[in-house]
Formats: sequence, C-alpha cells, structure tokens
Amino acid sequence: MKDVVVVTGLPRSGTSLMMQILEKAGLPILQDGIRESDISNPQGYYELEAVKGIVRDNSFLKNAEGKVVKIVTPLPIHVDMSKTYKMVFMRRDLEEILRSQEKMLNKDQVSEREKFRTIYEFHLKKTYRFFKENNIPFIDINYNELMSDSTTSLEKLKGFLGIEKSTEELLEVLNPELYRNRNEGK
Repeated sequence: MKDVVVVTGLPRSGTSLMMQILEKAGLPILQDGIRESDISNPQGYYELEAVKGIVRDNSFLKNAEGKVVKIVTPLPIHVDMSKTYKMVFMRRDLEEILRSQEKMLNKDQVSEREKFRTIYEFHLKKTYRFFKENNIPFIDINYNELMSDSTTSLEKLKGFLGIEKSTEELLEVLNPELYRNRNEGK
C-alpha cells in the first residue's frame, strides 16, 4: 500500500485506540514514543512529535507512505498533497469528548464547554470540507459504535483499508473498561 493512512479525530475521540487496532492489524505505525502512556491512555498515545509542527513543516510525511500516522483534527489540512491518503476519522459523542478532556486535564471546564463545543464543531467541518474538496478518501468510525457494535465497525474498517487480519484478532484490542466517560443519556 502506497497510501499514507492518517488516523484523525478530535482529541479524546479514540484515535489512540484506532492506532492500537491498526498496529494489531499489522500496519506499520509512524510514532516516536516520546509521549508516554499515562492514566488517560494506559496503552499509549501512538504520537509522532513532528506532527505538532505540521503547519510549518510536513516533511515527516515523506517517510510515511504505507504507514499509519496519527494527526488530530484540524491538522490534516496541512498534509503534503503530493502523497495519497486514506483517512480514518474517529468520531465520538461531543459531550463525552468534553468530559474526557476535562478529566485528563484535571480541570473543571463546564463553564467553557459551549466555547469548546463551538471550536470543535468548526474543526470538524473544516476538516471534512478539506477531505471532500481534495477527493481524499475517508471513513468515519464512531467510537461509541466501535465499543457497542465492535464487529460491524471493524468489518467496515477492514473493507476500507483492505485489512486481512481476522476481526476476532482485532477485537482483542478493545477494552470496555477503558470506556470511562460515557454519556449515559445517549
């Protein structure tokens, strides 16, 4: 595969979990291990430090063909357009994202949730518009559905990326105990 597979989504939307799934599927992961696992992501973040500077320098993508890299939204709009991509877009209930972010930062941001909700919704629209305007193939994987109907979500993912690993093997990555910020009203 010559495509660069980009796992994207808002922070706390399941991007690290998707990276774990794709690693289990046998896809090579582009990461550096600088950001270590913690209580918020006990299995690790699967990040590449160079991604943080993508607005100024996206040259790290020259070594990304055939690999998977995590680039959170809205940063994928700065990818090197001389490459071909497949985007795996992680979606999650926005209320859960906001609560999870607050817990991770150990900071009560209830009074600012509407501001963050507006910013996040803008980032989502901007990223989708970029994909559509540039004919970049993408798939939405909803975190909530991945946790509740795992087989269906994984089959959809496998079809999109041409993954041959069995669904049963990929299911081994999912740990319902790490789904801690559920929106019980959903």
